[in-house]
This record gives sequence, C-alpha cells and structure tokens, in this order.
Amino acid sequence: MSFLQLDDIVKKYPGAERPSVADFTLGIDQGEFVSLLGPSGCGKTTTLRMIAGLVEATSGRIHLDGKELTRTPVHQRGMGLVFQNYALFPHLNVARNVAFGLEMRRTSKAEAKRRVEEALDLVRLGHLSGRRIKQLSGGQQQRVALARALVIEPAVLLLDEPLSNLDAKLRDTMREEIRSIQRKLGITTVFVTHDQDEALAVSDRIVVMSEGVIEQVGTPEQIYEHPANRFVANFIGRANLFDAQITHTAGGVAELDVAGLGQMRAVDDQGAKGPATVLVRPHRMQVSKAAADDAHGTVETVVYVGDSIEYGVRVGDNTVSVQSVAGAAERLERGTTVRLSWQTEDALVLT
Repeated sequence: MSFLQLDDIVKKYPGAERPSVADFTLGIDQGEFVSLLGPSGCGKTTTLRMIAGLVEATSGRIHLDGKELTRTPVHQRGMGLVFQNYALFPHLNVARNVAFGLEMRRTSKAEAKRRVEEALDLVRLGHLSGRRIKQLSGGQQQRVALARALVIEPAVLLLDEPLSNLDAKLRDTMREEIRSIQRKLGITTVFVTHDQDEALAVSDRIVVMSEGVIEQVGTPEQIYEHPANRFVANFIGRANLFDAQITHTAGGVAELDVAGLGQMRAVDDQGAKGPATVLVRPHRMQVSKAAADDAHGTVETVVYVGDSIEYGVRVGDNTVSVQSVAGAAERLERGTTVRLSWQTEDALVLT
C-alpha cells in the first residue's frame, strides 16, 4: 500500500445521471508530487476534496500511511489545504493568518511563534508578518496561504488550483517556488490544475482525468510522449491527429496510408492493426515548398511568435499545425504549396 492510497473511490451526487468521480484508484508515494489534470467538470477537485474530507465519498476507501481515513473528519486527517481563492482572513495580519491552524490545535504560544516564523521565512514573507492581507499582492497572498497550510506540518499538502488567480509571469514564478519548497520539505503533494504546462513543469506524475475517470497516469514525459488515447493526446500539448490505415507492422514500426498524405511510417507500441490514429506534435512536423502536382496542401496561416513560426497548412478539409524554428529555414508565405513529412520516431500510432 502506498503512503496515500485511494481504492475504488466513487462520488455520485443525488439526482446526478453519472458519478462525478468513478472507480478512482491511485497510490501516491511519500514525498511524491502528483497533479490531477483535466478540463473543468472532470472530477479532479471533487477527488481532492474527498482526500481532504470536505466531500464524503459515496464508496471506496482512502488510506494514509496505512490508516483508513475514509470517514475521518477534516481536522483529524493531518492535511494542509491551499484553496483557489486562498480563503485568508482580512481582519487578521499575516502572522495571525498563518497561526490560525495552530491556535485551533491549541499549540503553545512559544511553539506557535517559532513555527509561524519558520513558515514565513520558508515562503520569504518574514518581513511582512505584521501586514494586513489587503496590503499584499496576489503573489504574497498566495504565499501566506501556503505558509498557513505548511505551518501545521501536514502529512499531505493539497493544492486546489492555487495559481489560477495570478498573472502569467507570476504564475510561472510561483509554481517554481511551490516545487522548490515541496522538494525541500519532502512533503507528499496533490496538486489540482487544468493547466497542462503547470502539470508538466512541477509533477513527478500526472493523473489525466475526463468525466470522472482516469484516462492515464504517468510521468510528464510518458504522458506527453506516449499518450494513451486521443483525449490525452489532445489535452496534453498541441497535437496533429491523422486518420490512417495500417498496412504493415514490424519491429515496433507501422507503415501507414495516411489520409491526405499518402504512405508514412510511425512508432507502434501496441501492435495495432487496421484503422488507426497517428499523433505528430507540431514542432516535429517538417514542411517544405513543393510543386502543385507534388504537394500535400497549402499554407493558410503564418504566425510569428518570436523564436518560432507557426504555420497552418490546409490539407483537404483539415488544417495541420507546423511549428518551425525562426530563421532555421526559408520562411513560407500564405498560399505556398507544400509537402509535409516527419521522422518515424516523431510519430505515434494511437489505438
């Protein structure tokens, strides 16, 4: 049994046609950083709240370090929570906000003072301990919420989209800080997000969810490079998905007849046969000028984004995305007829 173990967890609200979370089973090791990732309504926050005890599971079991917690009250679970809106007390200063959980646990004043100072130093806010919450920036408020969750020395840290209210640059900075603090403390962490970049950047493992069920569990590299299905491929990163017919498979490589492109090759991990979907990421596509009678399609859009140029190539009724390094090749203009290609190892057959 893992340090945090969820077995066959189900949450079905009265009157709902289907469960919000169905047959959710996952083991999380001590010190591991795991992200629950998926679109709105996929069940990730409900799962986090069941771990915390804020929502009661309809069925299933939750264990922490071998102890069953399924019906244990929130305050007895030993977990630190950081919410999307931070839930700070505006009438209390920074130090009192951080100390709140310790006061509820009747921690001595001397011990509470020491731990609050340590927690604020950890998030680099020791110099603002006497400041009011309304005097803080969004990033500073996020740090206060994190310090309040950590000061009780929880066995598990639960983060429910804590960066969603921050601007893009600050969000990147704060996710790096959270990961750094998590590694320093070695605390088991469950992080809920709908942002794929966040999940890829901070996670030891990612749990991709859709409509209450787990689609795939794996490291960021596994999830990105070897998605289990079309949903994961589309949700994690940008994806070109081609309909194809497998004509031959040998040695983990499939030969395919790809709609609009003709004969191509791709990695085949599962020995698929017949109709298939081929995944190629935009930055792994190659595009080159071609005569009209030898072309696959026509450049429809050209977008310069600094270090790369993004092309939209019309192939039949579909648009294929291609990302090229700026300056690495001749820039193509709209209306140019082109051929598309890829290296075998850069394409993956999905079942």
